[in-house]
Amino acid sequence: MNHYKTKDMNFREAWFAMLNGKRVKLPSWGGYWAWENSTIMMHCRDGNVIDIRDTENPAYTFDNVASNEWQIVEETV
Repeated sequence: MNHYKTKDMNFREAWFAMLNGKRVKLPSWGGYWAWENSTIMMHCRDGNVIDIRDTENPAYTFDNVASNEWQIVEETV
């Protein structure tokens, strides 16, 4: 049984999904975020993987966090 929404989650819901092994994204992204090695890793569409603590644009990153459009990544990456 799937206890996770696949669309329209706020970040709190997305956060708990990540803590439970799910990958999450926003609809416009080609990449996803995942909880790995005790941090959020941002998997970019170009193949780069960035620790959220190393983001170059914190305002943009926090704007994403404030979104209510988080989704579980269902497809195989």
